[in-house]
Amino acid sequence: MKLDLTFPAAETATGAVAQPVAPLSAKGAELIARTLVEIGVDTVFCYPGGANLEMLDALSRVAITLVRTEHEQGSVFGAQGYARATGKLGVCLATSGPGATNLVTGIADAASDSVPILAITGNVATHWLGKNAFQEVDIVAITQPVTKLARQVREARDIPAALREASACAMAGRPGPVLLDFPKDIQQARPDHPTDKRVTAPVPAGMSDETAQRIAALLARSERPVIYAGGGVIASGTGSQLVALAEALDCPVALTMMGLGAMPDNHPLLLGPLGMHGAYAANVAVNEADLVLALGVRFDDRVIGDPASFARHATIVHIDVDAAEIGKNKPVALGVHADLRDAFAGLLAHASRRNVPDWHAYLRERCEAHPLRALRQEGAADAVNEADSVGALTGVAVITALAALLPPQAVVTTGVGQHQMWAMQHLRLRQPRTFLSSAGFGTMGFGLPAAIGAKVALPDVPVIDIDGDGSLNMSVNELSTCRRYGLGVKVLVINNQWLGMVRQWQDMIYARNRVASSLVDPNAPDAAGDGRPYPDFVTIAAGYGVAGARVTRADALPAALARMLEDPSEPYLLDVLVAREDDVYPMIPAGKSYRDMVFGPGQTAGPIAAGAF
Repeated sequence: MKLDLTFPAAETATGAVAQPVAPLSAKGAELIARTLVEIGVDTVFCYPGGANLEMLDALSRVAITLVRTEHEQGSVFGAQGYARATGKLGVCLATSGPGATNLVTGIADAASDSVPILAITGNVATHWLGKNAFQEVDIVAITQPVTKLARQVREARDIPAALREASACAMAGRPGPVLLDFPKDIQQARPDHPTDKRVTAPVPAGMSDETAQRIAALLARSERPVIYAGGGVIASGTGSQLVALAEALDCPVALTMMGLGAMPDNHPLLLGPLGMHGAYAANVAVNEADLVLALGVRFDDRVIGDPASFARHATIVHIDVDAAEIGKNKPVALGVHADLRDAFAGLLAHASRRNVPDWHAYLRERCEAHPLRALRQEGAADAVNEADSVGALTGVAVITALAALLPPQAVVTTGVGQHQMWAMQHLRLRQPRTFLSSAGFGTMGFGLPAAIGAKVALPDVPVIDIDGDGSLNMSVNELSTCRRYGLGVKVLVINNQWLGMVRQWQDMIYARNRVASSLVDPNAPDAAGDGRPYPDFVTIAAGYGVAGARVTRADALPAALARMLEDPSEPYLLDVLVAREDDVYPMIPAGKSYRDMVFGPGQTAGPIAAGAF
């Protein structure tokens, strides 16, 4: 089903139409619109302004859906949600000056998480460039450090070629953001002979059979192998190959946050997520392995902690499409610059099963000693019972209850904070591209606009934004976008009246000096404990025409979740008040190793972390 995102008759000029309403001329803006259609773009997330009106006018006349968000950051995160949920190019459009700079955070976020988006900006006319004109900014210079390509198009005849080059660049190799800036007079110009050269994206060198055999030999000698897989598996669409390789080798697998969903979370070889808030067994496996096969990962600080102690016993083989990442954060024994689609073919061709029962038994003991999921119930009611037994609703109980109700294809987005970590730990992720979160950049406000982008792309799939009260408050205005276009995005607020992760760090590191982290109404300091949260998200949602409800008791949660999910076409907000000072565990303090993992106040791994190997 294709969503009908056309505005009512009074707003037709800014909506999408199925067919051109008038013959297109050779205006630059019309070349932009035509070329976007030709390269397969069907949706553009946008916000209008003086420098992009020519482009909006042209886009309204082709078969492209325009989704106007309430802020340019909503547009760029909408484009991200679209791209992350589909693997296709996401596109956003902004005006000059503040419109363009409002895209920068989302562009940097896309760079960090390898998301292919095309950001298009308008700018002042070329004869005003460099003269401090109204809403002029050098957006190309600003974004060059966080894009694969940033370019200002100074000749209208170059428009088709520039768009083809940019889109190919965004999708090639390690995906990422690109930006094209179009001065107003270039949008208005009518070139006689537009160039339209075809672009062939460079392809990374494939992995040789000799290299595949070398890796197979290393695996065959290993007594403690582990696969460490990340977002590169998702981006390359090789989740099924990852499962096949793990099964062929009988090798345990640990996933990064960006890799969640690449392997079904109920697979017996999956140890879970690793890193700062990952599963104990996953962290033990990577750090006590004698061979680590790293596939599509960055060895980022939230995963490896102390670089010197990370995987210190292991021979590390790192395969990645981005040669710059190999050996950047952690020296490796063998680095292979290759697309995973090619690499998996070689690995599977030479894979042989390795019987290492002692290693599997050891990791199973680690799983049982410190299970990631304290709640193993089958249904929402069981999770609620657990919540009742501890005296209050917890974020874990809420997410566990939600997970029991979601089909495997449901897409979940998150904001950033404690709720994000609980979601990572306790959702049941069975398919790729079903968990969309700002992992590398950690951008608050990501969840709701990303959910909008995912819902536009996948109108028949349930899309739920799990958000925190602090994170949602940065993008709550996008409820208006849900209402305007009839997008059935569900917003589940884990509301503890804190910037919860900040408060947790302040308690652990700064002697409970909770500076600027409370979200309670300062004029009503007792409000957080009596069912009157601040702000009142249910009332805010109602102001945008979005239905909602609040839950303060565990026994009301199952019915409230069912109500939220009952109408797939209805945008809905459920505000759940949880225990105010519940912390995220397990946790490896920044810069520490898995041996320093904390499981709760005063609970550390202790001697068990010493390992048997």
